[in-house]
Amino acid sequence: MAGKFWREAASLMVVGRAANLNSKVASRDFEVLLLKRSQKSSFFANSYVFPGGVTEPADFSESWMDVFEKCGYKSSNLETEFRSKSPLPPIFNKSYPILSEVGFRIGAIREAFEECGLLLAQDFPFRDLSKHQLSEWQHAVHKDGSQFLKMFQELGGCPAIRSLYEWTTWLTPAHRLARRFDTAFFITFMDKIPPIIVDNKEIVDIKALTPQETLKQFGRQTLHLPPPQIYELGRLLNFDSYEDLEKFARERNKKGMEQLFPTVIMASDGVITTLPGDDLYPEEPDYNGEGEPIVTPETMEELRRQVKNLHRMEMKPGNDVNIIINISPRYCHVAPNVNSMKLLKNKL
Repeated sequence: MAGKFWREAASLMVVGRAANLNSKVASRDFEVLLLKRSQKSSFFANSYVFPGGVTEPADFSESWMDVFEKCGYKSSNLETEFRSKSPLPPIFNKSYPILSEVGFRIGAIREAFEECGLLLAQDFPFRDLSKHQLSEWQHAVHKDGSQFLKMFQELGGCPAIRSLYEWTTWLTPAHRLARRFDTAFFITFMDKIPPIIVDNKEIVDIKALTPQETLKQFGRQTLHLPPPQIYELGRLLNFDSYEDLEKFARERNKKGMEQLFPTVIMASDGVITTLPGDDLYPEEPDYNGEGEPIVTPETMEELRRQVKNLHRMEMKPGNDVNIIINISPRYCHVAPNVNSMKLLKNKL
């Protein structure tokens, strides 16, 4: 029995206005923060990913309510502002001491602080803390996630949960990786991504690049991206401006989050991961990896021609990845901009 269990996680897509970029001539005027995982990492080693990681029990502690109340929140306010009326994936439907939509936001913010020192907070006494003091808190949180709560209890302020918008969730496919995660993705915006210090432990490099440049470098094999990052960067290619993307994220917030659980097909010339809505996507996906992987002598193109509805990623060695989708995304989302991705590939 392979991969029966997975852990809950939270990830944060940090979007900033592009530095030293003339928006009148550039195709996009925003950048996305990417962190390179160490080669010792047990999950996507040497890959560039969005900040994020496993959630901690302390992210869902009832003690956060006291912290938020000091920032002007009330329990009823949190329920009204963050409880989604639209369908949410299973990761949000478990019983937690606080609202799950709040707890996962706290987890995403904590992980960003822990991994690269980026702290999204409101009413926090930044001016009263030296870089050394803030770094000490970062190291403390890295060792013990509950220290994130303690930091706000002692210093004041609260995590800037209002600045995080719902995006989607990804569940690691069965059979492909030993460790699996069900990850809630959020997106946030800031005028400028501040200087970030790499700890050279879990994270060994950072980049702030436009989605276009990131995917170009991936195609040139100068950086590696996991499939969720490729897919989500492809979505961002639909937006030419920071303002347009921020408006879309804000207006789409609370309209629903889809769980993207790829199911793997080993074709004769590569690997296909089908996604919900594809005609080859199983009616009852093998979430626990209890069955055998699907292996077929057919090529990816032959399998593509057999069906009408397509929502899949086709992967070959050498960072050769194609996203194919001809269905409408759920919950008012956008599909990856396949045409722009093809143009990028053709220019390599």
